[in-house]
Amino acid sequence: MNSNLINTREDLNAIHGTPAYESFMTALAGTLWRLDKDDDAGLWRAVQDNSVIERFGFMRSDFQNVAAPELPQYVPPPSKVPTVITMRQARLALLGAGLLDTVNASISAMPQAAQIEWEYAQEVQRDNALITNLATTLGLDSVAIDALFTTGAAL
Repeated sequence: MNSNLINTREDLNAIHGTPAYESFMTALAGTLWRLDKDDDAGLWRAVQDNSVIERFGFMRSDFQNVAAPELPQYVPPPSKVPTVITMRQARLALLGAGLLDTVNASISAMPQAAQIEWEYAQEVQRDNALITNLATTLGLDSVAIDALFTTGAAL
């Protein structure tokens, strides 16, 4: 038997007492847990998984003192909300949401610099102060603004 291939319990038993056996048993112990990333909860979970050791006829009790692994720091997935859309996309998204007339009225009540920016800008940036001011004026939260940007990007 080639000691590099361990596919069954018989293969493992054939090398019992060797460094290869000890190495393989250490590797098996490392399969007792799997890490699952939970983006909704914003964390990692260590989940017991016996599937590999059971394939070789072992039970969890055969691996004493194997603790759950240390959980990595959770890093949220990148946002799928676009940060920039064209002015055309913004206006169409607002029109579709029934907000375009309200936004135009709000813009006309703002300082002339804001009116010029709204009228002549090529694009709308999500973090622009004008967008923040409009959102406050219209009572829109960040989820609603994100939805408008996402809708706009699809147009």
